[in-house]
Amino acid sequence: MSVRLARPAIGLVAALVLAGGVSAIVLVVTGQSPVDAAKGLWDGAFGNRQSTLATLAQTTPLLLVALSFMFAFRAGIFNAGGQGQFIMGAFFASVVGAAGPFRGLPAVVHVPLMILAACLGGALWALPPILLNAFLGTNEILTTLMLSYVAALLNDYLVQSVFRASNIQPGTNAQTPLISASGKLPVLFSGSQVTLLLPVAAVLALAVWAFYRRTVYGYELNLFGRAPAVARASGIATRRSMIVAMLVSGALAGLAGAEVVGGTFFADITPFTTDVGFNGILAALLVGNLPLLIPFSAFFFGAVQQGGLGLQVFTPVSQYIAGILTATIIVFASARRVPRIPWPAAPFLRRQGGH
Repeated sequence: MSVRLARPAIGLVAALVLAGGVSAIVLVVTGQSPVDAAKGLWDGAFGNRQSTLATLAQTTPLLLVALSFMFAFRAGIFNAGGQGQFIMGAFFASVVGAAGPFRGLPAVVHVPLMILAACLGGALWALPPILLNAFLGTNEILTTLMLSYVAALLNDYLVQSVFRASNIQPGTNAQTPLISASGKLPVLFSGSQVTLLLPVAAVLALAVWAFYRRTVYGYELNLFGRAPAVARASGIATRRSMIVAMLVSGALAGLAGAEVVGGTFFADITPFTTDVGFNGILAALLVGNLPLLIPFSAFFFGAVQQGGLGLQVFTPVSQYIAGILTATIIVFASARRVPRIPWPAAPFLRRQGGH
């Protein structure tokens, strides 16, 4: 492990310990057992085969959205709209997955088409904010964030009024027609919702790392993100770089929508109660936007989410304790002094040429 990776990793471990202590204090003050809470979290996330597989299923969309945020952030763009791009990716995937013209296709064709549609939906939703930023100088944080709310409302309207499945009973959540069997993502383990997109997402994390570390265009995007004035002086087409980075970012978030539609719900269900888009941003920020650590951060968030369900099932402890744990971890991990604690192995790693 290089110094660059070790510092955020150590900071994350320290944040886990400190946040666990804070959560334990909250539990004691409210008359609950920290031991019961810890056991409930563990049982919910890893207590048996199904819990572990459910944690992995939770990890996949979080990993994709975290990579989405990281890709744009490295290029100097704060894409706060991963939730909206995720929602539109899910909608596009559900349409291609269920529409009549696609139902006769073999799975080897239908699944890639659905994935491409999801990426297209996410990329298109990411395009207006970056165009406004590149040509008018608007703040991309505000525009991407507000468009997430627009996406949620637009999705509600389309699913409830235009693409609503005819067999949905009144009083239940509206949804689009179920996608055909040929559009369902291949599962890695029988009886689970862990799909082929989990290893694909892990490979994408490596690919993003290699892109930014080993390619000329990745270097240009990274330079623009760190020093825009230097990038412009070097002749880098900054507007093009911004637009391309944002389109890739939106496509990755849209791909998370394909995972949810093709591997979990098999339809676009409204309203979306999941905060995959926002939690994915936190997962990226938690490890300093380092692509090689993002899979571990996403796995942690997936475990906490799944463990929160275990609190409800296995213990009398409130599921909101999982939210408190997550929030305190983020607070402690964001303290910049923690990753800068001197590490005895650092000189050795520098001699080994770690990056």
